[in-house]
Amino acid sequence: MNMKSMNLIELKSVGSWLDTIRGVIYPSDVNGFADFGCATSLIDDEVSSEWYDALSASEYRVVLEHTNMIIVNQWLNK
Repeated sequence: MNMKSMNLIELKSVGSWLDTIRGVIYPSDVNGFADFGCATSLIDDEVSSEWYDALSASEYRVVLEHTNMIIVNQWLNK
């Protein structure tokens, strides 16, 4: 996967990376990089409440903002 074509934000409080274009989260690998083999969609997949609870307040706002934008864009493009 080409990281240059992605807009990734590190979510340090949960050890994850957020792809703000696709609404996908990736866990950090042992080197702190996104593990692209373990993608989870915030839109289509089930994400545990524990993951959301572990987000810092500022990172929760970032996730919420980008998830809402993706949902609105999907709705507008139907």
